[in-house]
Amino acid sequence: MQPHTARCNSSRKLPHQLFAFGLLLLLGMAGLTGCQPGAGAAAQPLSSSDEARPARQGVAVTAVPTREKPAAGYSAKLEFTPPRAEVGSTVEVHGTDYPAGAEVELVYYTVKGRYELEGGTEFVGQRYDERSQVLATVRADQSGAISSELEVPLDYGGSHDVRGRVNGEEISQASLTIQPTFSLTPSEGPVGTPIELRIAGVDWQSNINTWHVLYDNRYFGFMSAVTTQGVAVARFRAAGPVGTHAISVWHNSFNSIPYLNWQQGPYKDVPGGEFTFRVTEDAGPPPPLVEDFSATDSPWDSSVRGPGALTLELDRGTVGQQTTLRGRNLPANANLSVQWWTMVGNRVSASGFSEESRELGSAQTGPDGTFAQELTIPDDLGGQHRIEVIMGDKSLASTGLVIEPSVASFGPTRVHAGEEIKLHLKGVGWTTYDNTYTVTYDNAYIGYVCGFSTNGDVQFSITASGAPGTHIIDLYPTIYKGQDPRPRVYSVPQLTYATDHPQRITPAIRLAVEIVGE
Repeated sequence: MQPHTARCNSSRKLPHQLFAFGLLLLLGMAGLTGCQPGAGAAAQPLSSSDEARPARQGVAVTAVPTREKPAAGYSAKLEFTPPRAEVGSTVEVHGTDYPAGAEVELVYYTVKGRYELEGGTEFVGQRYDERSQVLATVRADQSGAISSELEVPLDYGGSHDVRGRVNGEEISQASLTIQPTFSLTPSEGPVGTPIELRIAGVDWQSNINTWHVLYDNRYFGFMSAVTTQGVAVARFRAAGPVGTHAISVWHNSFNSIPYLNWQQGPYKDVPGGEFTFRVTEDAGPPPPLVEDFSATDSPWDSSVRGPGALTLELDRGTVGQQTTLRGRNLPANANLSVQWWTMVGNRVSASGFSEESRELGSAQTGPDGTFAQELTIPDDLGGQHRIEVIMGDKSLASTGLVIEPSVASFGPTRVHAGEEIKLHLKGVGWTTYDNTYTVTYDNAYIGYVCGFSTNGDVQFSITASGAPGTHIIDLYPTIYKGQDPRPRVYSVPQLTYATDHPQRITPAIRLAVEIVGE
């Protein structure tokens, strides 16, 4: 199936242009043209061998990286044609007044995004560290002119500073602006079809870097590209009924909903994207699915450095799964206490939360100081836990275990409109990035659930609504709360959860019911 390309909102006869962020932001630079699809998939990401810029680490998300201009000004000229282009497209590079025969390095300035957390659990906000890279080296001719072509890199959108450098000295400067491009694939399929909405060239600045999605004019969730160099990939499923459905994407970092009259706002030159998806048939509810990202969910290193060592046959899994705990280098013929560490409390009441331990049982070592014991993954909070073996008041060894989310029960899956559907989850986490699931019904956000104060156990119900046929109920990760007030993305579905979620990739939970007639 070919990708379905965005239709810009040009039918409104408004300037569908990308605002060129950069050093002249406050001066209101002229807008950019179009939001036609680019060859973003073929573009190459920036190399990992970037030039370090330690003086600019951790720039505030509202700042624009700046570099000092030579005191005497630039002695050479540099320009791009066109100066605004899409990821993967080709631009011409021209320049004059360079030393004859000189090797001119074209140094491209950008940033690398990350999420800042306190203690690995409390979300603070987005942070960007400046970096640079030589895109190409061009030799000047005998008249001091350069001429070449470059492919626009797969990178954040907006204005990028490019400097011409000769013998370590930057002697020219130009701006290259990367425009956002949109695609949706596939463009048709039955109810439950996986859909990928992609934006390449998402700006990194917090006042323009968040996009929101509508499905049939109902709010669905947001898209981000903080840690993915400006590429936002939303993954969701087609909701019915059979027929054509409208999917829209709009930027808005100031509120957790789309800004519909963007054409009257301060960033009116950045367009939105509009698509249609045709549901071809309703073959009944797809089977329940909890996505599996456990391969990326490794236990944290233990802070306990005892004389012994512990290992788990299965160090990540769902509540109730069986594993084997093994110990070695421990005292011979000793009876040891096996302790389980978890968090207790909440973020709402004044009592707060703290780490506590409880005994899982005991382990008896043999003459060689080893033991092997069957262990059931406890019914507890999702995420990171620590297991220790203790003799007296001394911890001898520890290891980590990760509890993954799971669906304990869901149903009924065949209902009449107005009847109650019950959902029961296990293993919901406690950190600000995994303690909450947002709930969508037919790709419309209806609310969220939290499992911290209930030890990861979440029970709730939804009233079945809509016409007879299949109805999609999907749960998406989110960021519960954070310190930075912008962008406002807290407690709403993060549709880019699989590629750009803080710290831990928490899976989406995909369910469906069938509403039957009288």
